[in-house]
Amino acid sequence: MNRSELIIQIIALATLIIACVLVWILTTEVFHVEGDILSVPMDLDSESDLIDRLYRMIPLLCVAMLLSIAFAFYIEEWLSETTWYYRIINQHISILANIPSLIYGILVVCIFLFQVGKFSNFTLVLAIVFLVVPVTIQTTQSAIRGVDLSVREAAYALGANRWQVITDHVFPRAFPKITGGVFTVISRVLAIAVLLIIVCELRTSIIQDVGSYEISSNVFVLISLALLSCVLSSFLQK
Repeated sequence: MNRSELIIQIIALATLIIACVLVWILTTEVFHVEGDILSVPMDLDSESDLIDRLYRMIPLLCVAMLLSIAFAFYIEEWLSETTWYYRIINQHISILANIPSLIYGILVVCIFLFQVGKFSNFTLVLAIVFLVVPVTIQTTQSAIRGVDLSVREAAYALGANRWQVITDHVFPRAFPKITGGVFTVISRVLAIAVLLIIVCELRTSIIQDVGSYEISSNVFVLISLALLSCVLSSFLQK
């Protein structure tokens, strides 16, 4: 590792640490709870409320994935790989994409369990965006890089401009792998949704002092969809 790469990694890590500290400060009340956890007021009265809130997150997820794909094309097709900001952006994306989804899941569970104040919704959206955006950008970048350079060179030789090369040649060839990355993201989101539903149901059963706990059918449906998304992602990326 040369000096410039080391400096870029240090800058990326420092930026992420500062961002984490700011998020922690904004949500300090969310994680500061006195007394019994089960007695903490919860913004969700039942599983149906949680399902309704998760459904309302779908448009946000779709917008986040579309913007991530567009941003990945901007990085790969318009930014030069030799610039320092290109390398810093890639370093941030790499770090965020490699964070286990369980970490984001724990953050979201804590927000749902201890939701107080106006910052909890902001942090919830932030956690979901961090779960979706880095992986989508990284897989889209990989798909774009997988397009043979000769395709671009031939298109430019025939007089096509950059926009025509991207829309007519690069995007169609990269589309299967991009779709595979989208299914990977969907499987991660569904896994977090399953975690939320199980925690919500378990908490409700404990509060109501129910002797037995039964997993709802929604959990099995979401798990099946997550596994199907993983299979489709593997198939498309190949």
